[in-house]
Amino acid sequence: MSSASFYPPSASTQPSERTYPTTDKLVGKWYITHTTSPAWKDKRNVVLTYTALPSASNTVRPQLDDLITYQTLGSQKLQTMRGTDTPSPFHLGSWTWRGNGWLKFVTSQWEIVAHEGGPTDGEDDRWMVVFAQKSIFTPAVLNIYTNGKIGLEDGRLDELRMALKGLGNEELGGLADGLYRVTQE
Repeated sequence: MSSASFYPPSASTQPSERTYPTTDKLVGKWYITHTTSPAWKDKRNVVLTYTALPSASNTVRPQLDDLITYQTLGSQKLQTMRGTDTPSPFHLGSWTWRGNGWLKFVTSQWEIVAHEGGPTDGEDDRWMVVFAQKSIFTPAVLNIYTNGKIGLEDGRLDELRMALKGLGNEELGGLADGLYRVTQE
């Protein structure tokens, strides 16, 4: 994990010289392979697809269309949830998700707290850890997104947990202990 970057949530520290994946590195398909969210306990094949939306200015980071597809454990039917992610003007790694359609009134603040993978890394080697703050509808959660369906190997996952706990943020450390694997077929 030598090329991985780890950061405590921005609410607990001022983001200084941090580097985050650029929007073009976020665009595409990500598998949610590990999470602490109770919402995914009875789900499988949870996939997040980011698509950049047209920007009014080339100096503003674009919003992202956020499509989540999944299946319940006992069904073949593909379910979807869609929203729009708006980048924070104050913190490069933070975003606000707002649901579309009947979820339009639902928002969530999320940020990248760890990531690995760059322009020379293989697509299946890229991953990021996303911390979503507690909202009216959900507890605070950690999600691990990977570009490969298999996700992180157990040893690498243990290293990641230790690194997250080592950031000195109690909430993040507690969430790291609660990560469970999401079934990907």
